[in-house]
Amino acid sequence: MSTHSTMACKMMKIIPIFFILLATLLSSSYGNAIVSPLCGGRVFVGYTIVVEAPIHENCHWDIQTQEDRILVITAVNGNLKEAQEFLAIHDGSGKDSPILLVENQKTHERSRKDLPEAVYTTQSTASIRLKKAPTSNLQLKIQKAVICPFNLGTESQCGRVIDDVSCYCATFTKRSQVSQRTYCYNHNMKLLSLETYEKEQAIHVAWGYEARFWTSLTDAIDEGTWYWESTDTALFPGYSNWCNRQPDDAGAFGGEDCMFTNYETNGCWNDGDCEKDEFDAICQAIP
Repeated sequence: MSTHSTMACKMMKIIPIFFILLATLLSSSYGNAIVSPLCGGRVFVGYTIVVEAPIHENCHWDIQTQEDRILVITAVNGNLKEAQEFLAIHDGSGKDSPILLVENQKTHERSRKDLPEAVYTTQSTASIRLKKAPTSNLQLKIQKAVICPFNLGTESQCGRVIDDVSCYCATFTKRSQVSQRTYCYNHNMKLLSLETYEKEQAIHVAWGYEARFWTSLTDAIDEGTWYWESTDTALFPGYSNWCNRQPDDAGAFGGEDCMFTNYETNGCWNDGDCEKDEFDAICQAIP
């Protein structure tokens, strides 16, 4: 047997059959993987994968993501509720784990109304078992997501405001920017960042233009150099929405180094004193 043939045989022994066909797609900024229609296997979800169901029954996949995250499962083409006729999605890796159903999922009051039907696990593992062969092409999109509480206590609201994997919570207890940052951190979240126009508009759809919200945008480290502290992203040359003649660093107590939204009725931004001014805030958690 040739050297190449020997190496090929060894590789076939090392690689499990259900990982033979794992192709990376370029349809997402994170990258998707599509798992072939072989009869099940173990799959780790880094960001997003698409599982293509085989044409025969009695197959199952064990799905896992990082330990402090959960999984969200949707149907790529079609209706997840209808797909439940052919498969069972378990909240956990064991066959006796609870079955997740679309109709039993609770919806956050502030979540986007146009999000696809989905089921969320309560832990970092799930299993998918085919009860019978699907009558048409069935693809399941499985994503890593963050846990999203329904609130953070009194005077707060949470929801999947931007997409089906992240979470945003508004707190309507006025605090300084420094205190709001700590508040978010204590709930495993960070202060809001608004790197795009689309994201800011989604926030306005959820919570309007009336409340002034602290964000993570600051120039406290280097005066005039603004960056999103939560994502460690520089503001320039990205999206911004400063009000006319702002930021002006005109604080009465020695400068204004933090940004809050909705200074005027159009939702524009202003700089404020991080420790003295008190506003509401929005916290975010991103996978």
